[in-house]
Amino acid sequence: MNQGIQPKSLERVDKGIRITWQEGHVSQFSAEYLRRLCPCAVCKEVPGRESGLLPTSALGNKPMDILSAQQVGWYALQFVFADRHDTGIFSYELLRDACPCETCKAD
Repeated sequence: MNQGIQPKSLERVDKGIRITWQEGHVSQFSAEYLRRLCPCAVCKEVPGRESGLLPTSALGNKPMDILSAQQVGWYALQFVFADRHDTGIFSYELLRDACPCETCKAD
């Protein structure tokens, strides 16, 4: 797990978010991926959650987007998703470790 991870910049992209980390790596997350990654207690108990992600069927067929994002202290982000889900607190460590880019998936 990465310790002391901090974003250098955050920007909204089409139905997602792009984070540039202090060490220069760029992570781009779709809203659907982040919603499926939600670390809240309710989402962690959803049956069929594999490899840390909610099954896509748990989200229904609604298009997913991020309505808003806010910083939580110096360690995390909290999102409000299009389905109005807003209870997950996504630590920077979680986000950096969950980067979906090809380089990170290969590690």
